[in-house]
Order: sequence, then structure tokens, then C-alpha cells
Amino acid sequence: MNGVSRVGDAHCLSLSTAIYGLEAIKKTAYRFADKVSVIIQPGDDNTVSVLFNFVGKHAANDPDKIIADFCNELLDQDLREIIKNETMPVRNLILAHAFSRTSLVEQE
Repeated sequence: MNGVSRVGDAHCLSLSTAIYGLEAIKKTAYRFADKVSVIIQPGDDNTVSVLFNFVGKHAANDPDKIIADFCNELLDQDLREIIKNETMPVRNLILAHAFSRTSLVEQE
């Protein structure tokens, strides 16, 4: 189940890895590193907990807005991963064709 709760001073977003890929979660966390301190923890079964720490230079940030923006970015990153995987064969074919016309290896 996805949801936001409080764990001490941190906000905790519980995510299902059946819905969001771990790579997308990590990419999203990295994109938010300038706004909030993010810790990713494995949960039970197919869940991941994302802890948001609004302390220090991040204390003045609006937690609800940051977490909402994080969720929007997470959806974007996850869809990018899906598209990347779906288009990989075509992309590889185009690259193979492009490089087949070059002489990357000198023949003696």
C-alpha cells in the first residue's frame, strides 16, 4: 500500500516495488537531493520506504509540496524506464546500423 506517514521528525512514503521500479525511485531521490534528505529502506515483501528528512537547510521546505512533487517525478521516472525498456531493441538496431557503416576497427 502506498501512503505517507510520520516516523519521528521524518516523513515516510511507503511504495510498492510492484508499481514503481527501484531504479526510478533512486533516480527520483537523487533529483530531490537539493530539496530534502532522502533515505530509501527496504520494507516487507514488495515495499520500499522513502524517508524524507526536513532538517538543517531543508527545514524551511514545505514537506507536503516536496512529497507531492516527488510523487509526480517518480511517476515520470518510472514511465521513462518503461519506455526505455520497450524501445531498447529498436534503439540497438539503429545504433548497430549507424556504426556498421563506420570503420571503428582498423583492418591491417
